Amino acid sequence: MSRTHRSPASRLLGAAVVAFLLSLTLRASDAPATVAEQRARLPPAAECSHPVEGRWKALVFRQSYMLWHEFILEVRPVEGSATELTGKIYVDTWVGGAEQSEPGDCKVERFKGSMDGRGSFVDGQIVFGGGAFRLDEVVCGNRTSINYAPDQFSGHFEPERQEFQAVNNDGATAVNEPAVFRRIGCFDDAPVTAKGDVVPPPFFPAKRESGC
Repeated sequence: MSRTHRSPASRLLGAAVVAFLLSLTLRASDAPATVAEQRARLPPAAECSHPVEGRWKALVFRQSYMLWHEFILEVRPVEGSATELTGKIYVDTWVGGAEQSEPGDCKVERFKGSMDGRGSFVDGQIVFGGGAFRLDEVVCGNRTSINYAPDQFSGHFEPERQEFQAVNNDGATAVNEPAVFRRIGCFDDAPVTAKGDVVPPPFFPAKRESGC
């Protein structure tokens, strides 16, 4: 029986295709767990009189950088517009392991910053992004400035959960990065009604590995 010999170039191409398809499979299987873990760490939801006005919170762990980001959006409608939004984006960032979903004692680095926010709410889709980043406080570490790419969130609003299922594309390290925002407060200080289980998980799930 004759054997067909493949050139080194064709073997490399085949291996690259397999690796690419495997990476897509792993990312797709990891995404739901990421969303579920983020949701489980958020405080109770709040319902406000305006469809999307209020304070929104997301807690994101970037495992590849060992960085936590707590985002708070203050979203307000633009007066005289049915779709435009304005407000602020606040970010609290600290270095820590997967179990450190709260800043705790600052051992390495932690800083806080803010951005002016602009966006829109059209047909159930929220777009809310930041302008120039301001370094407001260095809690610990020796930074005097930071090259921070302004966050740009977009996604679908789920009124039954009071959640904004967003992805972040900041033009730098965040590329379609999931960020689950839950509305946690209204500007009129209306009472907050808990919705669902908000007990945080004990740890961030281990990254899935291929194989048996």
